[in-house]
Amino acid sequence: MSVGGDERRQWLPVSESDTSDLDFTVPESAPAGMWEGFDDKCVKVAEFGTQWPSILTNKFLRKCTDCSPAQTAEAILPCIRWLKTYDHRKDLLSDVLAGTAVGVMAVPQCVSFALMAGLPSVYGLYSAFLPVLAYALTGSSPQLAVGPVALVSLLLSEGLTKAIPSAEVNANPNQPADPQVQQSYNHAAIQVSLLVSMIYLVLGFLRFGFVTHFLSRPIISAFLTAGTIIISLSQVKYLMGYSVPRANQLHRMLYNLAAGLDGLRWPELLMGLCWIALLLAYRRLQWVGALGPISVAALSITIVYLGDLQHRAGMAVVGSITAGLPHLTIRWWLPMDNFWQLASTAVVISFVSLLESISIARALAEPQQAVLHPLNPNQELMGLGWANLAGAAFNSYPTTGSFARSAVAKYTGARSGLAGVVTAGLVGITLLCLTPVFNAMPMNALAAIVIAGVLPLLDFGKGISLFWISKQDWLVWMVVFLGCLFVGIDWGLAFGVGLAVLVQLGHITFPRLQVLGRIPGTASFRDAEQYTQAETVKGLLILRVNGPVCFANVEHIKECMAQHEAETLLREEPLQQILLDMGGASHVDTTALDAMQEWREGYETRSISFGLVDPNPNVIQIVHKAWGHEKGRQVLFSSVQAALLVHDRRAALEC
Repeated sequence: MSVGGDERRQWLPVSESDTSDLDFTVPESAPAGMWEGFDDKCVKVAEFGTQWPSILTNKFLRKCTDCSPAQTAEAILPCIRWLKTYDHRKDLLSDVLAGTAVGVMAVPQCVSFALMAGLPSVYGLYSAFLPVLAYALTGSSPQLAVGPVALVSLLLSEGLTKAIPSAEVNANPNQPADPQVQQSYNHAAIQVSLLVSMIYLVLGFLRFGFVTHFLSRPIISAFLTAGTIIISLSQVKYLMGYSVPRANQLHRMLYNLAAGLDGLRWPELLMGLCWIALLLAYRRLQWVGALGPISVAALSITIVYLGDLQHRAGMAVVGSITAGLPHLTIRWWLPMDNFWQLASTAVVISFVSLLESISIARALAEPQQAVLHPLNPNQELMGLGWANLAGAAFNSYPTTGSFARSAVAKYTGARSGLAGVVTAGLVGITLLCLTPVFNAMPMNALAAIVIAGVLPLLDFGKGISLFWISKQDWLVWMVVFLGCLFVGIDWGLAFGVGLAVLVQLGHITFPRLQVLGRIPGTASFRDAEQYTQAETVKGLLILRVNGPVCFANVEHIKECMAQHEAETLLREEPLQQILLDMGGASHVDTTALDAMQEWREGYETRSISFGLVDPNPNVIQIVHKAWGHEKGRQVLFSSVQAALLVHDRRAALEC
């Protein structure tokens, strides 16, 4: 619906409609009072535009000087903060029980994950020792249980196999066929841990915690689902009882498993399936679920030992695990052969593990804690960085937060980082005294622990729901899922991120322009397509831009403006004024400014005024820098009503 131009005046507020006190001695200027408060905003923006280096420097120095030594120490070691308020009567027992439960669960899990990463079993225990202790002192989440996890183990195995192809000859890292190649592989794992720690620490120091937002939930869901399938299939060979070449694509893994079916050992398969069933049954019991892995480990070791199955039935077992605490591995850091391959592996592991850790910590945080002490991604970066640096210095491969162990920590009442200290202590005791016990643990039990541990990460429901909610997000989900399965975990993740970025670029390149009309009886302008009662004005075209106005979309905006102008001409409504509502535009670049200047000059030749309505401070700043203050005042308007009034007054003066 459209109304005549003479009716525009009644839409304005009384203070703007009453023009008896307005000064029109300068036709190009806005009426007095129209820019009340707006000039002050422009001046402040202009001052910041010219003085921002000194402003930011002073702010940084003031922040540094305002921090006391105690505050600085708390920022470096968050454990000081909770130690100052720690109530041992309330929290000590809960932390000890939680730390013990996580430790009991971690020992068999970490032994399994190390083998999946292609490393000796003891590396899993090393990675659950000092890194856990370091995170307890420097991390910010009391429930996050740090240590080896299945996804990182898979990514590490995939990356290092590409860097050291000859490592495939070592089917059992505890008893390698080529010890020299295994040693090189172990060194590379420590170097990746070092690179991961450097990435975390640099990002944390630069306050780059926001990088966790670059992976959307569809990408995470598809990645975890595909990763679960690949991880589970990588363990099937231990259930089957025969050796299978390493592979990281679904079709190759299925082919290799099918090719070796002649070597299927039914006793090991049946035993492994029983362990999986037992672990899934334990999981249904919330308070004793943490005992599942250690129960399976104890039962399987007992059965193998009493039945002498290793010698009588030829059942594959873990083999010898080195006893003792980890040794210093700083000398392994250099030289770093295959640097670029190791660096690419470290980058993928860093982003995936950081995202996993922060997602877990946020999901498990108590509501009261989330409000009073919200999770700080930058502090998490520092905590994970120090944890991995400690691991790189003492024989550990990359670590991150474990969903299963973190859930156990929450449900058993972890209140502070002391729970992590208890877990590390229990793993340390295991390293010193109990490693010989695990020598007789069957490989099918280790595989069952890994498979049962990752099954909860399957998220097909998300993909199905996305199909009905958003086809774009569903497409991203499918690209990541299929890419991870058939190309590779890292490439699938890269494909998904690239497609998600392209989708967002599409939204920026082709923004939707809304034609605005007035809601009858109000001074509000809304989308005329969405609000059917909105009335457009004869001779006036108001378009709202949703998104930044930049080089990527100025041509699209120009085409849309021309299309809407043609539609008004077809209705025999000659245009007098075109306004771009910039309330939804976060940014304007110089290419867009040049284009707007051309549009303005072109419209002026046809006696059509052009203006920008409701710009934010960023737009005001760049417009005033490019066009000058006076010209900016002629183009920028604080509201649609202001632009209408100025246009009418100028038209009256010209007459």
